Amino acid sequence: MGELIENNLQRSLSFKFMLLIALSGVVMVIDYRETFLQPVRTTLTMVSYPFKYAINFPFSATGYLTDYFTDHKEMAAENRKLRTTLDIYAARNQKYHAIADENQRLREQLNAIPKAREKHLLAEILSVSANTFSRKVTINRGSNDHIYTGQVVISGKNIYGQIDSIAPDSAEIMQLTDKDHAIHVINTSVLTRKPELAIEEVKGRGALAVGTGKTNLLELRNVEANIDIKRGDIYVSSGLGKLYPAGYPVAIVSSIKYNSGDSFMKVMAHTLTDFTQAREVLAIWHNKRTEKGPEEDIKSQLKKNKDTEKSILKKKN
Repeated sequence: MGELIENNLQRSLSFKFMLLIALSGVVMVIDYRETFLQPVRTTLTMVSYPFKYAINFPFSATGYLTDYFTDHKEMAAENRKLRTTLDIYAARNQKYHAIADENQRLREQLNAIPKAREKHLLAEILSVSANTFSRKVTINRGSNDHIYTGQVVISGKNIYGQIDSIAPDSAEIMQLTDKDHAIHVINTSVLTRKPELAIEEVKGRGALAVGTGKTNLLELRNVEANIDIKRGDIYVSSGLGKLYPAGYPVAIVSSIKYNSGDSFMKVMAHTLTDFTQAREVLAIWHNKRTEKGPEEDIKSQLKKNKDTEKSILKKKN
């Protein structure tokens, strides 16, 4: 009798398990094709947010304790160094203010377009998606901080990705390397080798940087066989599509393959953002009406990009 009850219980559990799998599949399909489940997802995200914060808490606490018990002499030396750096930047800042005031007076006289201003918001990465086919992370900023879907996120001076979904106190970022992500880029190293080229000509020879799903690796598509490209070339955002501002570094070419007879080359590039090390990112609000054209935006980055290129190549060699 007991064995019969046990068998019935096992069959009941198996049926419930299969029913739950089928129900999960139906919900996934509906969520993929429709949007009316978005409130449910938002609610679940809000419910899970404290758990994500709790998981991240030991790392934050460890960092805090490590900093707290740092040797006093080391902290004093670092403090002196920071004070010296602060004095240097204060002097530079004063010079920049004078230049900005002069430029503003010139703009008023020429009735020029006001300079675009960018707002930045620092966010901390709480968790990384466990999905091997997706490159997404969750940050501790959301709609309460005026974060919006599609917003550009940077790490340092390099592009990190864009906001994919939001909740009141958190948001999910799609990294550059996600398989569903693509960004139009141009090769600024060509401008260094051939300064006589026009920006529009270089933009016409741009590429589409598509995520591979692998850490720090992009594929540059639509690179024609006759394009001037070399290993170590720096690609930056072109500004096409008006999502990403122009001139932000994206990737450095790591390999080039070409088969005779093909119209396009197979080009792979490493992201200039190291996604394994970044713990904090900057969400930016940028004005789509800029005073500077793409040419000025990109050329202003050339010197910095050239220095970055040299330092990366030295590390690789």
